[in-house]
Amino acid sequence: VAFLLFFLAAVPIYAAVTGNAFLVTLFTRIIILGMAATSLNLILGYGGMVSFGHAVYLGIGGYAVGILASEGVASGFVQWPLALFISALFALVVGALSLRTRGVYFIMITLAFAQLVYYFGVGLDRYGADDGLSIRQRSQFGDLINLSNRTQFYYLCFVLLLVTIYGTWRLVNSRFGMVIQGARSNDRRMRAVGFPAFRYRLIAFVIAGAICGLAGALLANHTGFISPATMHWTRSGDLIVMAVLGG
Repeated sequence: VAFLLFFLAAVPIYAAVTGNAFLVTLFTRIIILGMAATSLNLILGYGGMVSFGHAVYLGIGGYAVGILASEGVASGFVQWPLALFISALFALVVGALSLRTRGVYFIMITLAFAQLVYYFGVGLDRYGADDGLSIRQRSQFGDLINLSNRTQFYYLCFVLLLVTIYGTWRLVNSRFGMVIQGARSNDRRMRAVGFPAFRYRLIAFVIAGAICGLAGALLANHTGFISPATMHWTRSGDLIVMAVLGG
């Protein structure tokens, strides 16, 4: 793990020495999708909640940035908190309905909500509809950080990935995390012991949605583009594969 972290931290330095700027672009995308996969792992790996619509939060976070930018609101202090809030709110609604079910029913409900938002994005003619929305200006944070600088943006994403992984690790090893893992094994027994398992699982679902929404805001800034394809169920499948293969 230490070697991997050192390798990721050294990517911009290696790219600058070799003149291969594409490496920074490539690994920035890897890091952002790593954040999204980590958020899914919180509910899938530890909570046993197989969400087939998790990519919808990537789209929600991305569109929050893109729509505000197109309307002249370029401040990251407005865009990013709004992306987190809307993603968390949507996760709260989806979780409140879907977490009352189990197995394939849970999968299909999360998939249905994701496809609902996907087709809503397709119908947004003002913001590019199916062709997507170009974001001409990255989020502005004044003199604090310049996201147009590839190296600065890379290290920001890298730090956020580390915070996400560390926060998830602390969460799953806390009392809260023990309840989530216990509910994955035997939800009925956890309720019999006295834990409100539904409430714990819903909170984890909302946290995962908010983190993925932040990853969506980063992805929109990285690519300068957002489209409904980001929210398609196949992208959720990609995140599941990342989480499963990554452990």
